[in-house]
Amino acid sequence: MLKLKTTRKNMPGREAMLVNFSSKSGYAESYRTLRTNLSFSMMEKDLNSLVITSSLQGEGKTNTVANLAYTIAQTGKSVLMVDADLRKPGLSTRFGVQKVTGFSNIIADVLGRSVNSGLLEDYGLHDLILLSALQKRTNVLNIKNKQNEVELFFLKGELVDVYWKSRPDSKKLANTLVKEKLLTENEAEVALGHQKKSVRRLGAVLLSLMMIEEKVLNKILAVQVMEAFRIATEMEDGSFSVSSVADDEIQFSKSQSVNFSQLTRELVSSEKGNSYITKHIESNILSTEEKSLFLLPSGSIPPNPSELIGSNKTEYLLRILQKKFDVVIVDSSPIVPASDALLLSQHVDGVVLVIKAGETNRTIVKDAAQQLTTAGANILGVLLNSADMTKGSYYKYYQQYYGS
Repeated sequence: MLKLKTTRKNMPGREAMLVNFSSKSGYAESYRTLRTNLSFSMMEKDLNSLVITSSLQGEGKTNTVANLAYTIAQTGKSVLMVDADLRKPGLSTRFGVQKVTGFSNIIADVLGRSVNSGLLEDYGLHDLILLSALQKRTNVLNIKNKQNEVELFFLKGELVDVYWKSRPDSKKLANTLVKEKLLTENEAEVALGHQKKSVRRLGAVLLSLMMIEEKVLNKILAVQVMEAFRIATEMEDGSFSVSSVADDEIQFSKSQSVNFSQLTRELVSSEKGNSYITKHIESNILSTEEKSLFLLPSGSIPPNPSELIGSNKTEYLLRILQKKFDVVIVDSSPIVPASDALLLSQHVDGVVLVIKAGETNRTIVKDAAQQLTTAGANILGVLLNSADMTKGSYYKYYQQYYGS
């Protein structure tokens, strides 16, 4: 993790940062109040993630992200600022890291990378399964070492079958069925003879010859698949290769009575810290001078920000970041010119809408709020920014509660 030095030279807009103000100032108190109000708005569960956006550009959302994150980090919580404004990345510019790899690069170059061969020392099985799932690939993943060789079959990203190619003869399906007295030796020989003349698995041949009931066969196959999957998860060295296949070549595997979704979830959730994906995510997160405050820069500006942000890869990345940090605060593009904030709002606990006092048209604000509501966002509140408390109704309200 890189150390980020926050100097005036590399931090445009630093004059608005709380580090330049006394902790007793009204400016600092306003952010502490915001921190408290956000906590109260999520009484039923801890506030783990939020998107901060605005109706239009220049309303102060980036400044709000930086100062709110700083204020929360002072309580000892680990806080990550994510620059997901892939059109005009204000956070990255403010911290002087607009040319550093980050959010967009993780999604496009790490989670979107098509890996077709390599070593298991570099890519763990959970990496390979996750990449196939995120990219919705239909393929066969072959992993092997000196002891074993296993094939995993994916249909549009979903694991649907696992086959232990180097399974010992004594554990192969035909011998297992004979041993369990579900087939005679003669029936097994006949079935194996038919299999050699076709491209189908032995199980499909047995069903077509009506030598065994599908329910009984699936029970045996489920045990074999689980055994094959266990062998695969234990292979930490060796090599792998990925070959694309047509969807109809994978269809036969869907008859397996195995909960592959649960298997893959358990494997991916137990990923090791040195995995390909984990290492590349962590390498893009920058530390700041504040002990508990971190930044994930925007990275390269893509030609299609909304498509990238709306992908399942972004959803996965935010989910991982929320597990690694106590609080994740996302700086998003304004709502009116782009749909990015609406897409991001689906993957966080809530949204804060920043409005610049005296400048933003009410119709535009109402439209932005309506778009968030329509998108199903949890609007935690609206933040009125740059309000002059010495003028008009603002001052009267302030004086009423706190005195002159």
